[in-house]
Amino acid sequence: MNTSNTSRCRLISVAPDPVRLAEIRRFVEETAAEVALDAEKTFDLKVAVSEACANAVEHSGGNHAPLEVCAFLYSDRIVFKISDGGDFRVPAAHSRSDWSNRGLGLPLMVALMDEVCIAKTRGGGTNVSLSLFL
Repeated sequence: MNTSNTSRCRLISVAPDPVRLAEIRRFVEETAAEVALDAEKTFDLKVAVSEACANAVEHSGGNHAPLEVCAFLYSDRIVFKISDGGDFRVPAAHSRSDWSNRGLGLPLMVALMDEVCIAKTRGGGTNVSLSLFL
């Protein structure tokens, strides 16, 4: 990744609560506007970041730590790094009918973004990086 032309991280930190996801979507819109991203790519970015954040809220078990979203603007891409303070937990098994509308977050992120990276952190927590070429 080319990091020579980076701006500093634009950061939003919120409680890991589903009601706070609207704030994150606004943050993504504002960041996309800074690089004049078109409406379709902005929508894709909002969906992918929102899915990553929703997964962090649901699966991290990190209710004590904030959910942080950091946007990095490069000359050739925009990268959103989503960090939570919990450990990724595989969702509990549900009946087959419960799965019909679940489990689409990661495939959506992969389909909408140019690069998706998921990593555990040493001190507990998970980082998800979503990159979109400009």
